[in-house]
Amino acid sequence: MLHFKTIALLSSVTLIGCTSSPHAWQGQSGSKRVFIELKTTPEGTPQAFLSLPEQWIDKAQADTLVLSDESILAIFNRENIRFEGAFHSGKDSIQAEVTTYGKIREFTLGKVDSLRPIYFSQNPHPPYPYHSEEITYVSCDSIQVAGTLTIPSGKGPFPAAIIISGTGKQDRDGTFSGHKPFFKIADYLTRQGFIVLRTDDRGTGKTNGIYEEATTCDFARDAQAGIDYLKQRPETDTKHIGVIGHSEGGQVALMLGADSPDVSFVISLAGVGVDGLQILKLQNKAILRTTPGMTPERVDQFMSLFNTLFDKVHAVPLEQPLDIPLRQAFDQWVAQQDEATLKAVNFNDGRDEMFFSRYLHQAQGRWYREMINYDPENYIPRIRKPVLALNGDKDIMVPAKENLESIKQLLDKGGNTRYKIVELPGLNHMFQHCKECTREEIPDLEDVFSEEALQIMGDWLRENVEFR
Repeated sequence: MLHFKTIALLSSVTLIGCTSSPHAWQGQSGSKRVFIELKTTPEGTPQAFLSLPEQWIDKAQADTLVLSDESILAIFNRENIRFEGAFHSGKDSIQAEVTTYGKIREFTLGKVDSLRPIYFSQNPHPPYPYHSEEITYVSCDSIQVAGTLTIPSGKGPFPAAIIISGTGKQDRDGTFSGHKPFFKIADYLTRQGFIVLRTDDRGTGKTNGIYEEATTCDFARDAQAGIDYLKQRPETDTKHIGVIGHSEGGQVALMLGADSPDVSFVISLAGVGVDGLQILKLQNKAILRTTPGMTPERVDQFMSLFNTLFDKVHAVPLEQPLDIPLRQAFDQWVAQQDEATLKAVNFNDGRDEMFFSRYLHQAQGRWYREMINYDPENYIPRIRKPVLALNGDKDIMVPAKENLESIKQLLDKGGNTRYKIVELPGLNHMFQHCKECTREEIPDLEDVFSEEALQIMGDWLRENVEFR
């Protein structure tokens, strides 16, 4: 296929860069960047090149370019993109609309020399008033864990904490779409006088191993190895080492609070407080309810299917295979449904078999089978240390009400009175102020980690951790 280039220079235009030197502008909307360059050929013909890094578009050349002193229109046929903007401040900035496959995003672009990293103002930026050190230590299974240790300025020893990530491979900063929440937490707490250790998950960054073969108990052993490392550092006050866990990492933090004599405090950030079977049901129902176009009736239809499968996986003993009993439960559920229900859950044109195959593969994994059998009653009532549990009330991954209530009830059952439970209004699972509060909007939200949550953590630590 031939692609013809169309160039239109309006009569008022002053050509930008009538030499080979390009002029470039960059803007950001949520987690999406746009980068546009204007160049001229030796013959004086202007060209436009567009990059959308988060959409894997790199220096696409415009098929149509309409350029004037006031505005720019660039159309990229192959990529189905339209860039339309107005110059401001002597062409130092562009107010633009970028249309990709019919969806419009507004950008304010500023002049730059080259493509810059994605930027969120809440991410920490240098200079830092503390020491930062790249470290490694050995965990079980010959795992070489790599991470960053931040140490306050001044004379120690200092209280310390290790940050434990949630489900899914994450680097030491907890990076997603340019947001770095674990770096934010570490920066804040180190400025408050805490040593903080944050690490790359197995098979991520500079840590070796295979993440997919690990279970929650393996992650707990990795975290304990981090605590052992902190105990060896001369800057650490070994009587005051705590664990800070997010999501599944909050579950790990509570487990270590019960099992590790080295842990002196526990902070659970959207941590799992109910059993594994209940969290699966709560999570999936909350996600379905916030899915655009999902009616209450369809939510119930999907949950009927999901609950059937979850209950069967939970009922089969860990040492027994799943394939036959799960197949029987699935076939029985399908046979009991009418055509409207099967269509509502997208079980047409052979999709039922594709769904079952994918779910069976997931459910047979060691992590999944141990997770669904997790019981917080085996751990939380045994915690004798101070506990802080925070959740956002818009969290659909670890719904706040049920999980915080369970943590409180189990701490009370064990006789622990040194705890604080806080449900934060307007915050999602990643402790961001959300708008639609769906999973889809998380990457585009400006928040990296709630300042209110950080303040609560800092105040609580000052009340519960002694400083020398």
